[in-house]
Amino acid sequence: MVFWGTMFGCGNKSSDEHKLLTNNEKYHFSAASYQQALSKRFDSTATSLTLPFTHFVHYDTLGNFYSQKEFYPTVIKSLDDLSIINPILSFLEHANEHGLNPQKYDCQLIRSEAEQILDTATLNDDLRYQHLANVELLLANAVVTYASDLRYGVVNPVALYGESYGIPVVDSAKRTLLQPLYQENLLAYLNEIQPKSERYKKLQALLPLYESLQRQTWFPIRPPDKKIKLGEKSSLIHQVISRLITLGFIDTVKTKEKNLDTYDSTLIKAVRAFQKASGLINDGDIGKATVEKLNMKPAQYLEKIKLTLERFRWTSYTDSSHYLLVNVPDFYLRAIEKNNELFNIKVCTGRRRPSNFEARMKIYEKTKNWRNRPDDWETPQLYGRIKYLILNPTWTVPTNIIREEIYNKSLKDSLYLRKERFKVMLGNKEVNLAEVDLRKYPRNKIPYTFVQDPGAGNALGRIKFMFANKFDIYLHDTPTRPPFFTSNRAVSHGCIRLEKPLELAEYVLKNNSKWNTDFVKIEIGLSPADKSSIAEFRNLRTELRQNFSLGKTTQVNLERSIPLYVDYFTAWVDEKGIPNFRDDVYGKDEKLKQALAGKLQ
Repeated sequence: MVFWGTMFGCGNKSSDEHKLLTNNEKYHFSAASYQQALSKRFDSTATSLTLPFTHFVHYDTLGNFYSQKEFYPTVIKSLDDLSIINPILSFLEHANEHGLNPQKYDCQLIRSEAEQILDTATLNDDLRYQHLANVELLLANAVVTYASDLRYGVVNPVALYGESYGIPVVDSAKRTLLQPLYQENLLAYLNEIQPKSERYKKLQALLPLYESLQRQTWFPIRPPDKKIKLGEKSSLIHQVISRLITLGFIDTVKTKEKNLDTYDSTLIKAVRAFQKASGLINDGDIGKATVEKLNMKPAQYLEKIKLTLERFRWTSYTDSSHYLLVNVPDFYLRAIEKNNELFNIKVCTGRRRPSNFEARMKIYEKTKNWRNRPDDWETPQLYGRIKYLILNPTWTVPTNIIREEIYNKSLKDSLYLRKERFKVMLGNKEVNLAEVDLRKYPRNKIPYTFVQDPGAGNALGRIKFMFANKFDIYLHDTPTRPPFFTSNRAVSHGCIRLEKPLELAEYVLKNNSKWNTDFVKIEIGLSPADKSSIAEFRNLRTELRQNFSLGKTTQVNLERSIPLYVDYFTAWVDEKGIPNFRDDVYGKDEKLKQALAGKLQ
């Protein structure tokens, strides 16, 4: 057997001929014969030369590439270059470290073809060049595919999610697909394209841990009949301790296993940490929700990690050293500066689509009947820059909310519009509420516009944060507080509700020379931290509000815009190094899983 991965000695070379000496046999290498063999690999009439490739997705592209080069090889230019095969295969065979399937890159087939190049002295020249051409094309296709997968992701999110994906990605038409084949040092290039973002590398490092957990027996823990609280005894305690140890939330070096049937203060700290990392209310009580998360299998953890690594390959938030991030499954806004989290704020996001959404949309597309159109309140993935705040905002109710909510509530309660402080407009004219009778109109042909004035009870609260986006999404305050005390906060009509809008306002205004947090508080009717600022604001208010304000509503322009990403991922490693996992609230993981299944096999 010839060890083709080692560097062989060679004799004198001409432009067309190389001499290779190995196993005491001398072979003559003809560049012209090699090029001819490559050419035949793209000759549709050469039926006997069927390509043995299983994932040759770039056949036509490579055909054009090699044709323009007169079929001059790129990766393996001669038999002297066989030594590069093993290092390239090392990258490809370690694709599992990125959650990718190495089999996609035909590694075994490349090895098999390469071994046959010099496997026997009886192999005729035609077959030798055929195998050499196969190795060249297999490697070219594998490297191009692998590089594309790492640089852009396996799946195009815009093609997968359509208009609901608004984070910038490199357009497919602008992707430099064949860039690897123009590199002087291909191995250096493959090393250079390895993802370097901290969030990617931290999550990638978890793969070996959960792969090892897959080899352990994973006994399910029985959910308790009622919540287990601090100081109580339960036969389930020892199972909970064992699982928390396995998942790394209890350090057995520092903590000895004792009182295996009693819920003590040491265990409650670990339970709270686990609950927080799982997106639960971290009250420390061991109930059904906590046990359900403890029963999550290693394969489920691995799946979330791999799907998130794919999402992280789509974009790395590289446009700024500081940005705001809303991760929908997390239900938090986080302020990030230089890879460190400064603070976080609970948020509410859009409701999940109904389970029959796709089927109903197909019916709607055929009929164009609004009654067949399903609700779609899911918060989209998007990018924008927060450029201004609106204090004491009005709320103009979107048409679909009028049709699907305001209409019904008005019919059930004749005083509803008055109670919720709505103005009803017909064109530019305000209509007396006593004259408004929605029963006269079909719900899809209501002629009015409904506007909620600023103040208590306004659906947008007292502050909203504006950034340009095609979805008309913004961040805003809210008078509805109960959802912030729940773990699943997908309750809105798509916009993002903030639990603590003033905390965000303080952050975005920290370098503003005109407005500050105290001025904002005074403008929206709250007490400032510094009472002396009241008189100062009174003197400046007219100047501060000019050109951008109307009535009670005030626009505050930022001197420096703030990048905002609204994204969607269900696994990450937090600033303390703790793995976090979340539910797939919109079913986007499942859709991505299905898309990847067809491309990673």
